[in-house]
Amino acid sequence: MVIIDKTLFREKTGQIGLVGLVQGTLKYGPTWQSRMKAQDVVIAIIEKQLDSNFALLRNVTLPNTEINLPMVLIGPPGVYLINVTHERGVYRAKDDEWGAMIADRFVPARINQITRTVTLGRVLQTYLDRQGFKNAVLVEPILMAADPGMQIESTRPAVRVVMSDALERFAASLSQARSMIEAPLGKDIVRSILVGKPAEVVQSEPAQDNLASSFNSFAFDDEAEQQPAQQETEWLENLSDQSASKQAEQQTPKPKKTTAKKRGLFGLSTGQLVTLGITFFVMVCILIAAIIFVLTFNG
Repeated sequence: MVIIDKTLFREKTGQIGLVGLVQGTLKYGPTWQSRMKAQDVVIAIIEKQLDSNFALLRNVTLPNTEINLPMVLIGPPGVYLINVTHERGVYRAKDDEWGAMIADRFVPARINQITRTVTLGRVLQTYLDRQGFKNAVLVEPILMAADPGMQIESTRPAVRVVMSDALERFAASLSQARSMIEAPLGKDIVRSILVGKPAEVVQSEPAQDNLASSFNSFAFDDEAEQQPAQQETEWLENLSDQSASKQAEQQTPKPKKTTAKKRGLFGLSTGQLVTLGITFFVMVCILIAAIIFVLTFNG
């Protein structure tokens, strides 16, 4: 499986350091690190079953938007928007409702993972339709549980739900599924999600049943399998002329002036540094108050 990881704040080693952890938490919330670890668990399982016929785009931001998609899997069977949840406990998925078991009854969860998954799937579907893939591909939204400690009672859920103990079977079923997308169309979809509309969208004839077993049916070349980042760079270079002309056409007579955001210590913005400073100040005050209390009490 070809993996193109667009996760922000990663170091060259692939790990997220302390500074990156702080930046990611400030930008995406306190559960950001847990979500990234949950994705790691899922990827480690499914990549064992899926070969280079499949491409996984991780935490990719759609071109010219601020919309970040957690995981998008493209392969011969189709396109899948995957939302990985890291929670533990007992939950219920019924239609578009998402509830947690509290005191022997289900109550609406703070974050509706069903609605979130549906919305992300619709966003990707709309984006691909506008990119020229309408009627050529149908996005299937999937909610995946990464933690074995999460149990989901499903009753006609609005999205496909895959439990942690079924991840391997899910991936195996994809590798054996009937092919619906041929290589040229699949590569165009990947390019479109990464950099925008390809030069030409070719809607091929329906794939044959045995196409999935063909090594070259949807294969990214050997260099891509070994060095996905290099493959992505080649795609970007091939589309550079097109991207430049597209930007020229969209340029308005009076373009708005943009200024780069100033970054301070460790690449943090002024607002983030202020937030960290206030937090540190409060912690120091609490520590001083505790010391004074202990000294007074002992005295």
